[in-house]
Amino acid sequence: MLRKSLIVAVLALGLMSAVGLAGWQAQPSEAQSEFANPDMGYGFNMAGWDIELVQDLGFTWVKVFNTPSSRLPVNVMIRMNADASHMNDISGFRSEMRNAAQNSGDYIDAYEIGNEVNLDADYGWQTSPDAAQYVELLCAAYEEIKAIDPDAIVISAGLAPTGRVTGNWEGHAGHNGLFQDDHEYMREMLDAIIAKNQPCFDAVGYHNYGFDKAYDTSPDCENGFCFRGVEKIYEIMVDKGYGESKVWTTEFGWIVNPNEVGKPDCEQTLIDQGRGWQMVSLQEQSENIAGAFDYAARNWEWMGGLILFNLNFNTAGWYSRCEQMTFYSVEDRPSEEMLRNLPKAYAEVIPAPVPAVSPSGPTIGLATVDSPIVITRTLTIENLGDAPFTYTVLARNDLSLIPVIDGEVSAVVQPGEETVVNLVVDSSSYGVGTYEGFVTFNVTPEDSDFPAEYPMHLAVANELQTIYLPVVR
Repeated sequence: MLRKSLIVAVLALGLMSAVGLAGWQAQPSEAQSEFANPDMGYGFNMAGWDIELVQDLGFTWVKVFNTPSSRLPVNVMIRMNADASHMNDISGFRSEMRNAAQNSGDYIDAYEIGNEVNLDADYGWQTSPDAAQYVELLCAAYEEIKAIDPDAIVISAGLAPTGRVTGNWEGHAGHNGLFQDDHEYMREMLDAIIAKNQPCFDAVGYHNYGFDKAYDTSPDCENGFCFRGVEKIYEIMVDKGYGESKVWTTEFGWIVNPNEVGKPDCEQTLIDQGRGWQMVSLQEQSENIAGAFDYAARNWEWMGGLILFNLNFNTAGWYSRCEQMTFYSVEDRPSEEMLRNLPKAYAEVIPAPVPAVSPSGPTIGLATVDSPIVITRTLTIENLGDAPFTYTVLARNDLSLIPVIDGEVSAVVQPGEETVVNLVVDSSSYGVGTYEGFVTFNVTPEDSDFPAEYPMHLAVANELQTIYLPVVR
């Protein structure tokens, strides 16, 4: 694997904007060191990949639904599909996970395996959620991804906050056949993993939306429908022996009343969809999001990161006018400016170069004394990272073959750029015999894959003969 961007814990200080924050006050600057979780990730669910805006707001994570084709200057979480349909072909599911890690793992920092799998709507329409069944997928994904990229973070599917569900479906407590109480599902999931006696995740995913409650409402709120409801999930983890594991909030947020954003005609649509009781004002949304990030950083050492839902579904352009997801968005709303100025304690992505040189195998040339040849090996030098590096290429002069370097022997390669260096050998300079040579390639800043040697071989004979082998039918 290519090296991921270097992560260091930093403290980002700032002044809170007064915009939309009348009811929420930042702690005094001298209290900033009181963050209990200086490594917490700050992230967005996104529609369009507006990475410049993400960075401008001081956020360090994005959650995406398609694999990026290059390294982004922020940490990337990808949501992988994992539902009941995959149970029919576990081998194929393993291949999907393995291929994702092999083909795009250099650009991915975390994998969320599935989404709200305690709902039939996400685990499979009219398919009753089954935590033990899902664990088969989770453990398979973990095994395949970790085999390719042991540094990746594997997160279980963010569970939907279903509240306290009554009923018992086929022996599953808190289950009505269509969805299961998130607390009961979590217990069953952890019990199934304990029974397997193998690692299956690095962190637990959860969707602790705020609904109509303030960010600091007690986790004992009705049905657990509040931001701090995630504390009950962590309590279950502690009870099951997973207190050292992290929780990742892979979705959370507050939905604003359409009247607040100039779409009064959409209010009834949201009410009909059961969202009416959850709607808040723009100011309340801004205050609650600010308070949520601050509360988590100050109180939840076990929180890996908060991924807000959402940054920009409202500006994506492909959603219908009254699509409910667009009313959770923060772009072009008071919450955007609030987040820009929010004091943060987070894991900052430090730009790092990622040098890559290809091809890596040897180059072999065959020639005769009377028919000399010129061998050219072309090295392609790429920077797959987000900071420049300087390369130096040098032919070793202590071996029998000394290639001539055609190209810059030392140069700077900027992020996203590539250059080529040709290694040339003219066999007319060599008599009968076999010869071996190398060029040494190094980079600065230092990289664990370098210095590296790139071999060339030459064989010179008086004549070359062609031998035909018999064909056996």
